[in-house]
Amino acid sequence: MDSVVLELCYDGWWETLENGRMEYVNGKNRAFLVGKNYLFDQLLARVYEVLQINPNDYSITMKTTLRSSNTLYRICAMPMDICDDEMVRVVLHMASDVANVGCIPIFVTTSPRVPSEGIEPHVDTETSFRANMSGPDNDEEVLPMTISLQQYYSPIHDNYDNIDDNGVTLQDVGATVFPITTSLEQRYSPYHNNDFWDNDDFNYETEGDNVCAEPSNNTRRGTRFNNDGDDGGAGPSNVPSFQHEDECEDNTPVNNRGNRPIPSMVRSRRRIDPLTSLASILPSNMVAPSFVSSCDSDDISVGKLFAEKNELILQLRKVAFRDKFDFKIALSTTTRFEAHCCSESCKWRIRATRSSNEQNVPWVVKRIDNVHTCHNEVLVDGRHQVRSPVVGHIIAEKYIQDKRIYTPNDIRADMQQEYGVQLTYQQAYRAREVGLEIVRSNPAESYNLLPKYSHVLTTANEGTVTHLEQDGDGNFLYYFVALGSSIKGFMQYIRPVIAVDGTHLKGLYRGSMFVATCLDGNNQLYPLAIGIMDSENNDAWEWFMMKLHGLIGDRPELVIIFDRCTAIRRAVLKVFHNATHGVCFYHVKGNIKSQFRMSKALWDEFEPAFINAAKAYGHEEFKRQLEGLWMIHSGAADYLENNVGTCNWARSQFEGRRYNILTTNIAESVNAFMREPRKFPVTHLVDHFRKTLQQWFYDRKIVAESMTTRLTTWADEIVTERRTIAERMIVRPVSPHRFQVIGGGLREGLVDLQTRTCSCRVFQLDQLVCAHAIAACLTHRVDFINLCSDFYTTESLAMIYAQPVEPVGDVADWEVRDEIQEMQVYPPVEAPPPGRRKELRIPSAGEDVDRRTVRCGRCHELCHNRKRCKNLIASTRS
Repeated sequence: MDSVVLELCYDGWWETLENGRMEYVNGKNRAFLVGKNYLFDQLLARVYEVLQINPNDYSITMKTTLRSSNTLYRICAMPMDICDDEMVRVVLHMASDVANVGCIPIFVTTSPRVPSEGIEPHVDTETSFRANMSGPDNDEEVLPMTISLQQYYSPIHDNYDNIDDNGVTLQDVGATVFPITTSLEQRYSPYHNNDFWDNDDFNYETEGDNVCAEPSNNTRRGTRFNNDGDDGGAGPSNVPSFQHEDECEDNTPVNNRGNRPIPSMVRSRRRIDPLTSLASILPSNMVAPSFVSSCDSDDISVGKLFAEKNELILQLRKVAFRDKFDFKIALSTTTRFEAHCCSESCKWRIRATRSSNEQNVPWVVKRIDNVHTCHNEVLVDGRHQVRSPVVGHIIAEKYIQDKRIYTPNDIRADMQQEYGVQLTYQQAYRAREVGLEIVRSNPAESYNLLPKYSHVLTTANEGTVTHLEQDGDGNFLYYFVALGSSIKGFMQYIRPVIAVDGTHLKGLYRGSMFVATCLDGNNQLYPLAIGIMDSENNDAWEWFMMKLHGLIGDRPELVIIFDRCTAIRRAVLKVFHNATHGVCFYHVKGNIKSQFRMSKALWDEFEPAFINAAKAYGHEEFKRQLEGLWMIHSGAADYLENNVGTCNWARSQFEGRRYNILTTNIAESVNAFMREPRKFPVTHLVDHFRKTLQQWFYDRKIVAESMTTRLTTWADEIVTERRTIAERMIVRPVSPHRFQVIGGGLREGLVDLQTRTCSCRVFQLDQLVCAHAIAACLTHRVDFINLCSDFYTTESLAMIYAQPVEPVGDVADWEVRDEIQEMQVYPPVEAPPPGRRKELRIPSAGEDVDRRTVRCGRCHELCHNRKRCKNLIASTRS
């Protein structure tokens, strides 16, 4: 039968506003189906059925409103009564045009009733109330069908002066509602957006659809399904029987409007079949439509909706996997699905249908016989449901936390312990991939989500900069993001030293991630920007540097530090003309080790001398260390001085100010904490970076505000240690601002407090007072804290993290412009290589790696094996 969707609003009342309009307040709502050709009596009967109210005790008044361009449904000048067939036809005609009109509301108010004069209804609470029923055994009075329900039951408000004109609510007549297996709230879900179904013709199969067998006493066990069918038989009955129970307690109910009392009335609780409860008062050619519900539980119930058939099958497999039984799909078409237990003798079965095979038409579960009568060997097996998608959906919640490491072996152990199922490693690995895709989306679709994510991110975080680069075919090339909070903090309160580095991604499409990182005044990591590239090459680094330059410009005294990658060096020299660049001395050390192949003894002598030369502050100290390098290995010393250039790796020879940042370890540290997220899809990877900064900014702001010292904790510890040395020094003034400082176990220093310099060069290179300067300040009562740079103050640290990083919310709640919504970003052109993705990188040449120590099995000495052993073995012969 063709049906339309209406919105039933109940449990509320009408109030007149100051402007003369009327508003339906404090109401609840739900969606329900009615036939397109219903008349007034049939619509009234359907409302009684949906609300589960006894027509003997209460009358119903129905009103509706028409939506205009500037009003809501619940606020209108004058609601219209639904009191005759003509009005019902108008409502149903408008409801059939859902796309333009929306879901039509039916506003219901209830009132207690007494029988009208001259009409004496026969309602036998011991058996049933029936109408239009024939049969030789029917000796009860039959209600004539010529009398409408409106005529038969008339509300008598005059007899109850203490009752409001709006009647009573469902809360007042709660005891009269017929209880069913699930509550009305569980059986109905309101649809406010008028997108209930797109098709106007929704046909329901009603004959025998919602028949569910009552569990018998001899059945062994039942599957955990929610059955909304009849509890009393195996099929629909023409005579819905009421099982009489004791009447409710004699308490005077209270109307929810002004706590006005309601007269005592007889309230009987009757158990009825919700599918056939009012079939007797409908015409003989009409059948009550099936109930429709939407449930959020993991179980399957009659009336539950599924967007796709695969979703229904997956949910069914999850239930079968949990309850350890097998089923077979007996029928699967575009509009009908049937499945039954693997045992031929078992009565368990399920049926779901939909009205048409058009898109957006949901599947509805029409029948479930949820009691298994099969033998143990069939019920407890469930081996056919052990599939990777099923297990993947079960374990998906394990991957909600980004840093959670849940390996295939962990999956196998949990499935064995919780479900008694033994999985192979391949099954567990595929289930892991399914679970990751559920939580973190599909890798290919993640690229297409980048434009929308960027729009939401820049909207939520003021000052955020994002750039997306595609090729001519719309394939992904590069992506750049820098949060507004990070940009603001760097430009005002962060030392102008940036370390850049790149690392490989481990996802399906591989690629590379570039990072630009700084250090705050408390010596903590401060990521400035990241970039996602299809690969690491000259063009990618140049593009990244151009976006970084557009972000920070030519900041004074800017220093950029990178490793031995020639692509980074070429991009820095091409883009940052006014910045000073330096190289990481740790990578220079690796180059020396790989090129010159020194013996272990020689390297143990060369390495500390090189590190001391790189960290030296004074020119004399550096020259002394460099001379030592020439004496140890002249070839390596020549490489450092003439090939690399001492101005690039030595602090004392550097043209700018590197502070204490001599390596790219800070960028490597960002790569380290992103080690696991580098496996994520690209959008989830970027959002993990945002979430990390969100947490860091919150925590560090609290720490900064709780500091009691004027300098940050890290800087204060350094100054305190230097003060301990300064207290043992001797200060001799040279001029009002210049002092000679000796002693304390350090070389002599000449301090100028006005220019903030010292001959040891620690003062001017670190912008923190050295021991010589502190000694001069203590002698002449000068506050040495004021001589430190503002980069190290607690106030600056608090300002760095003053602007929080805002979340982007759920994807379903994003508001994106149409032009951004229509943007298509495809994955990189290069197809992912076959085989399992590598997770451990190959160490660079000259890099220190903890390798396994080899012990000879012949002489039991280290560093060689039995095959290469040349040691003499003492003879054991006598």
